[in-house]
Order: sequence, then C-alpha cells, then structure tokens
Amino acid sequence: MSSSHDVIVIGAGISGMSAAFYAARAGHRCLVLEKATTLGGAIHTARTSDGFWYELGAHTLYNSYGSLLDILTACNLREAVLERTKAPYRMLVDGRIRSIPSQLVVGELFASAWRAFTEQKSGKSVGDYYGRLVGKRNWKQVFSPLLSAVPSQLADDFPAEMLFKKRPRRKDFPRTFSLKGGLSTLIEALAAVEGVTVQAGVEVRTISRDADAFVVTAGDGTQASASTLVVAAPADVSATLLAPVLPAASTALSKVRMAAIVSTGVHAVRDAIALPRLAGLVPVDDVFFSAVSRDVLPDDRFRGLAFHFQGGLSREQRLERIAKVTATDARSFLDVSERQGSLPSPELGHPEIVRALDEALAKSGIYLAGNYFGGLALEDCVLRSKAEVERMLRER
Repeated sequence: MSSSHDVIVIGAGISGMSAAFYAARAGHRCLVLEKATTLGGAIHTARTSDGFWYELGAHTLYNSYGSLLDILTACNLREAVLERTKAPYRMLVDGRIRSIPSQLVVGELFASAWRAFTEQKSGKSVGDYYGRLVGKRNWKQVFSPLLSAVPSQLADDFPAEMLFKKRPRRKDFPRTFSLKGGLSTLIEALAAVEGVTVQAGVEVRTISRDADAFVVTAGDGTQASASTLVVAAPADVSATLLAPVLPAASTALSKVRMAAIVSTGVHAVRDAIALPRLAGLVPVDDVFFSAVSRDVLPDDRFRGLAFHFQGGLSREQRLERIAKVTATDARSFLDVSERQGSLPSPELGHPEIVRALDEALAKSGIYLAGNYFGGLALEDCVLRSKAEVERMLRER
C-alpha cells in the first residue's frame, strides 16, 4: 500500500465515499481505506444467490435529500431509482401485531397536541419534547418505540433537533425510493468515480505527521501518505486514531456515546412468511428495535426482513426470535445475513462537542466526517462531508 496521494479518506461509509466524491470532483487523487471487507458502513445491501436483495442498514432515500440527489445524478443513477410502494408500519404488542392508531390513547393525544404550536426543540431531549406533544402514556407505549426504531437504539435522550429535519423536496424524484440492486449500488458508483481508489480490508492502525504529509500505517505495516486527511470512521475509532496528531479533537470525540447494533436479515419464499404485508414492524419492550421489510419493493418470489437487535444475543437467539415473530419455520429461511456495527448515541450538550471538534480541526489539515454532527440521516452525513471538502479547498 506504500503510496502517495492528494487525500486519504479513512472509512468507506456514505460519509467517507461522499467526501472522496467531492474531493475527486475538485481534481484531487483520493485513496479510501476501509477496515471491513465490504464498503458502505451503515449502507449494506444483502444480495442472495437467487437474485434477491434486501437492506441490512439504511433502507430508504427521500426526495428531500438534496445533496445526495445531486450525487445520484452525477453518478448517472437516475435510471436506477425504484419508487417504494405504500405499505403500513405495524407494532408488535404482547406478541400480537397491531396498527399504530389502535395503540394510541386518543384523549391524551388531543389534550397534549396543542403544545406543538408552542414547544421548541432546542435544548430538549427527544423524550422531553415529543413526550409533551403526545402525552406520557402515548409516549411510553407508542412514540418512544417508534422513534427508537429510527436509530435502532433507545432515542429518548437524543437532542430533539437531531432526529427529524424539514428539508425542501425535489419533485423530479419520488418521495421515497430505493435503487436497483439496493442502496449499495450508490456506494459502488462512488467507488468507481474517476480519481477515487478504494482499498477494503485495510485497517488503519496509526496516523502520524511527516513534514508536510500525513502518514497512515496499516495493520500489515504498509503505509500511504497525503497532504490532506479525511477521517470518516465511527467516533470512537476516530478518537483513537487522532490522539497522537490532534489530541483536542480526540478528547472531544471520546465524549460521543456509541451504541452497538446487530442486524440479522432473512429471506424466504413469499408464502413461507405468515406476516401480513408491511413496511416495518416496531415492538414494545422486546429484544429488537425494529424489523424492516422489503415488501415496499414487491418481488413475485420472495420476501425479506431485517431485524435490528439489541446487543448480547447469540445468533441462535436472534433467529429464534425472528422465526417466532414471523410465524415461520426457521428451516424455511433461504438465506441469513448479519451485520454488526455501531452508531452514535448523542445526548443533550452534543452541539458543544461538535463546536469543540470544529475548533480543534481548524487549519489542521485534518477533516472529519460522519453521522455524529448534524444528525444520523444519510443526508446529514453527505452535508458534513460536503462542508468539510469545501473547507479543505478554502484552506489549501
């Protein structure tokens, strides 16, 4: 791997790949290094030998993702767009599938909803803000599980302004959609951009400075150097890597809480899965946060679901729970795919961490991207990468 480049990007998730895209478009030669053997990070399409696919991570693109839509267009992916069909989200309550409205305490909802006109998100947690809008019982038995399904972890303590954002919508794209072959199609297109070289299965162990360049050393001892470094790894990994070269940023990063996520996906012939057609299933007080279905992109042969579990369960326990929830004999599963990862778990005060990070990064030659700045959505990741590359171009 001993080589010299204009920019080295550590991490090949959507943050790292979009940073490489923007840097390459500006004329810089980019080397992207990824620890895993597959690219994409939170974007992970499971593709089966029988031609079926389903998502183990992020599963939906929206026409409000303006910067991501620009990337799709630049990568000639408009023809790959697949509009999602409508299907309901359901709740799993005491082992039974229920509609969301059936679980609401309507009187409490009406008594609390007026606060939507007066409540401010700033300085409030998700639980504080939305709990006041819907009432305590509705929050506990409906809205807390629903909102926790979004980041696949308990979201009550998240800063309220990070979870949902209003963005302008583009009418030239469907409101919600995927891509032919799944969302990994986007990552593959970014890896093929001229000026971008991607190496998977390379774990960066250390970062050091050598005169005017940064030198990254992999686990096998090989090295690569560049005048500019973009770190787009999870916050805890980034904190370790940056400790020798930018300790102030490392200290700030170490304050970002992380949550382990285990996703297990299965697919089977259509008639083998007894669940009604749905977009997703959200349980109350269970060992998984959500199950996301491929039903919104119907297939004549198969159905697929990805369950996002809490940590601490064995593979056998996860499959046993999936079989029970879907009322399916586990022997009917044609494929089992798993992905282990981590996601940020921000708390109140998170904006102060971000400010400390940006102060430490100023004119350091190091640029930081990820899903722990403005929010966890794919568009938030792309926007941070775009802003960091723009800062890089100003500072060079």
